[in-house]
Amino acid sequence: MTRKIISASKKRLILAVIIIAVILAAYNIWAELYRAREKKTGWVRDPVMQVRFEEINIGHDSGKGNLVGIQPFLIPQYYSTALNFRVSLLFYLNQLKRDGLLNNGTIVIFPEHVGSGLVALNEKESMYDEPDVRSAVANMIRSNIFKFLYRYMRAPAGVGRIGQALFTMKGKHMADVYQQTFSALAKEFDITIVAGSIILPDPFIDSLGMLRAGKGPLRNVSVVFGKNGAIIPPIVKNIFPAGFGKGFISAGRLNEATPVFNTRAGKLGVLIAADSWYPDSYDSLANMADLLAIPAHGGLDSSWGRPWRGFYGEVLPRDFDSADLGKISAETAWAKYGIGARAPKAGIHYGMNVFFTGNMWNLQAEGRVFVLKKDSLQVLAPAKERGRIVNLWLN
Repeated sequence: MTRKIISASKKRLILAVIIIAVILAAYNIWAELYRAREKKTGWVRDPVMQVRFEEINIGHDSGKGNLVGIQPFLIPQYYSTALNFRVSLLFYLNQLKRDGLLNNGTIVIFPEHVGSGLVALNEKESMYDEPDVRSAVANMIRSNIFKFLYRYMRAPAGVGRIGQALFTMKGKHMADVYQQTFSALAKEFDITIVAGSIILPDPFIDSLGMLRAGKGPLRNVSVVFGKNGAIIPPIVKNIFPAGFGKGFISAGRLNEATPVFNTRAGKLGVLIAADSWYPDSYDSLANMADLLAIPAHGGLDSSWGRPWRGFYGEVLPRDFDSADLGKISAETAWAKYGIGARAPKAGIHYGMNVFFTGNMWNLQAEGRVFVLKKDSLQVLAPAKERGRIVNLWLN
């Protein structure tokens, strides 16, 4: 009788194992179906007339180089494959080349988080057509459930745990595509590129000069690529995380010096987004940098005209004026506390603040561009439903 009970238990256990194995196999097959693949969804040539854009030129060519802000109009499908991402940026650089705006002293600046969208690489094609970000995230989680749960359980508890898990899960692939894309573009067009920013787990440059994802906390970083396609170290780190990702991006330290990069157009300082609002960020740039590049996101277009509710960072700048709260717009605040006010005091007379633009599911960003020329600040109108090239000649 005992043997029969044991035998029956073994049969049930075997049956349960078989059922689980079948379910797992079926899930894995489903999870890999209809994913964005290079050969299936990648463009084979430039998307002629698929990108609407405007071009703005400021100043004249004096032979001293130029700062070029590129605001590619980005949508989820452009992040579906490495090829799609590259071509979505290549369009603008080809236009610059056709217009004769590239030279030995050209520095191209892309917006903040231009690389962060690579978290959507090679997902199910249905994800790129979801109606909103929440649905897109749910789609990602469903098709990567085991990888996601593993990272989710290891992520710190609290706000942003889902974001922490997703960016950690995709970090290695994101770093590879980001590196390959901007390295190839810098080399092909023989220019210096400030590659916007990307969210990666504890990123570092390895012994071969390649950008790698580590195993630590998530950081929002920018990387500068030289004319030969190689990374110019060090990595630029976001000290005051703001807006998108603030709940799961780790802040930098004020004692981390802001790097200055040697370029043919002059010594270049790079600050990420809200870092440009803090006088402390300029301490290591003062009388050291000639030019300033600021990749930024800026949030949704609807937020620009609203009453300003305060700084995004948790630490207030030492010259913060509380009377501005609720009285001035966010756009005015960027002008008052950003590049226009800070850079000239640090001895920097040329620079550009380039914001993200595009329709990322239900999030529509129509970023401005702030141009600093000989200490004078020009604020350009939003780029509505189109990309933009802004060229500033240096004198």
